Amino acid sequence: MKTIINACLISISFLCQAQKIEVLIIGTVHHFEEEYKSLQNFEKVQRDIVSYDPDIICIEAIPTDDTLSLREILPRNMKRADSLKRELASGKYNSISTQRQLQGAHYFSRYDFWNAYFHWDSLGKSDQTPGPFSRYHRSLGNSEYGNIVFPAARRLGIEEFQNIDYRYGEMVFLENNNKVTKKLLLNLKFKPLGSYVKIQKRYKKANKAGSLIEFVNSREFQGSFSSLIDELPSILPKSTEAKSVKEAWHKRNKIMAERIYQAAISNKAERALLTVGAAHVSHIKHYLEQQGCSVITYGEVLEQQSKLN
Repeated sequence: MKTIINACLISISFLCQAQKIEVLIIGTVHHFEEEYKSLQNFEKVQRDIVSYDPDIICIEAIPTDDTLSLREILPRNMKRADSLKRELASGKYNSISTQRQLQGAHYFSRYDFWNAYFHWDSLGKSDQTPGPFSRYHRSLGNSEYGNIVFPAARRLGIEEFQNIDYRYGEMVFLENNNKVTKKLLLNLKFKPLGSYVKIQKRYKKANKAGSLIEFVNSREFQGSFSSLIDELPSILPKSTEAKSVKEAWHKRNKIMAERIYQAAISNKAERALLTVGAAHVSHIKHYLEQQGCSVITYGEVLEQQSKLN
């Protein structure tokens, strides 16, 4: 596996300042349907991550200092974190024996929710009970974190994740996206909608076949989604919403790419793994390469593996 990835990276090798940074991007889905979850080959993805042996793992979660995004997207979690911070300050948990409990609690009180969930999720894999902070826990059994990211990190011995998301303005983005869909229908622009429907059908078919991760990382999925976003302003030239959707999407992906780069620099990492919603892969790859990083997608890895088999 590592040989395959190295071969791909050599062909697109760049230097990031004086530090060479390689990034493997794995596209995921944020929610696996319970009915088909057991069919997906999560174990293979975990093995491929372990074989890649990244120095850091970047995830699609909002950093603690991105307060604009946090206040807009996770206001309830922030209130719960403030409540927990007051509990911790009371000193009544100083004698707790389970260190992972306290580690998770301290992460959560700093709005670093997914690092908190990792430590609490790790307790669930042992014989230890959830403990006094169980009301702050979140079930991750149907997410990419519970099925792919956290298990692979435990096997690698990685205990902290780099949060690189940016979601401020997402409410407006989703509102404009809905308006664009309606305008496509009203203006009889059936071709882009037809392409979207086709992809959704292929998505459902792959889900039932147990090849969902493989499909969302394929050229077919990646190409169709990125093209649809980029072509919206030309499809609806008079729509300010279409232009806004494209600009907001690119802004988010550009900022995420910059944060991945900075996380690698800060941690002196030569190899970074990014797990992200599959729709982001193509655009983040583009912006990472603009930063000078060597990038390979999981779809490219799977293609190389297929050629060898």
